[in-house]
Amino acid sequence: MFTPGPSLVEVILGKASLPALESASVLDIGTFNGGLAFILERLGAARVVALDNCPAQTLGFAQVKEFLGSNVEYVRGSVYDLRSALGDQKFDLVFYWGLIYHLRNPLLSLDNVRAVLSESGTAYVESHISDGELGDRASLPVARFYRRNELANDNTNWFAPTVACLEDWCASSGLRPVGTATWPELEPTRAMVTAERTPGEPEFVEISYEVPIRGVPTDLVPDGTT
Repeated sequence: MFTPGPSLVEVILGKASLPALESASVLDIGTFNGGLAFILERLGAARVVALDNCPAQTLGFAQVKEFLGSNVEYVRGSVYDLRSALGDQKFDLVFYWGLIYHLRNPLLSLDNVRAVLSESGTAYVESHISDGELGDRASLPVARFYRRNELANDNTNWFAPTVACLEDWCASSGLRPVGTATWPELEPTRAMVTAERTPGEPEFVEISYEVPIRGVPTDLVPDGTT
């Protein structure tokens, strides 16, 4: 069974060095219709939780789950306040694909991703990147900001980091990059950073006066997402 879309989940999974999944608890943030979540279940993950900010029926998740006879758990919630949606649950692997560049607060989202990782957990952060667009400046840890719909005629696209920037975002948030893949080969527009949760406080807490934000006010998030 295939659902329409421009990206093959198996191809993107090939960019990540996955561990054995048999005993792993897995969280798929921004699951949409569950394409990744159902494949992770099929690959043997012990528990898979899929999270998105709309009802499970809206994008087809509930229908596909019924068709497959799947045990994947659906949670309605926002990446901006994962702890409200998930409580104290921790996961061995967190997949955070194709979402961070749609957010106006990407660093806050990474802080929340780290918060739901187990002490030895690994996050897979996948994003559109701006290296090709920035040319000679692509080696800098910078992000291109799109005020309106300049990226793909989509007004939900806000930031496109360079690879260096995406890695630094992760490191600052306490997610140590251990591997990065980019594609397509000649002019990459996508990247995936594999990052391990660092011990203790995240790096930015050690060097900054800024107090970590534990979510966002509910009036800034669409109804029902927190």
